[in-house]
Amino acid sequence: MAYRSGCHTTFQHRYHLVWAPKYRYKVLIGDVRLRVREILRQVCAGMGVTIINGALSKDHVHL
Repeated sequence: MAYRSGCHTTFQHRYHLVWAPKYRYKVLIGDVRLRVREILRQVCAGMGVTIINGALSKDHVHL
């Protein structure tokens, strides 16, 4: 990821996102897990976001 600059600033956007279902129920298994991965990749590609590292657990997603 490259640094960007404005008139008086230099910055680099990096985010750590964690998504979890309500009460962290363990619902991200089987076909649901694969579909969530596919949807996240499509949304990020559509927005021009690069996923550096990601992990899917049974009860949450890290990006």
